[in-house]
Amino acid sequence: MTLIGTHIAAILAAGAVATGSLFGAGSDEQGRRTALVIDAPLGRDGRELVDPRLKDLDADVRLPRTSREARTNVRYFDELGYRVVVAGPQASAAANAVGVDAQRAPGLAGAVESASR
Repeated sequence: MTLIGTHIAAILAAGAVATGSLFGAGSDEQGRRTALVIDAPLGRDGRELVDPRLKDLDADVRLPRTSREARTNVRYFDELGYRVVVAGPQASAAANAVGVDAQRAPGLAGAVESASR
């Protein structure tokens, strides 16, 4: 009897997750999470590895060091349904290379401003 109950609970849980995914996928621009993919040199502040302006954002931040990392980051966030903002030549080229319609920001300040919207 417990085995049947476990299976039923698993099926109900899977159904709830699927239903939530369907409704979440159709949410508007305001409901989507934001991800910033910023070239590593732009995301630094002097000796700091991460500019302090990036630490308190309500966004996921990636600072790729290579073109390959940038492509992986952009593709990953796009697949998850994030609103992707790119800054820097490497990140912008990555968005073009993988065919993601990312928002381009003019430098770090522009990316921070875009994430705040």
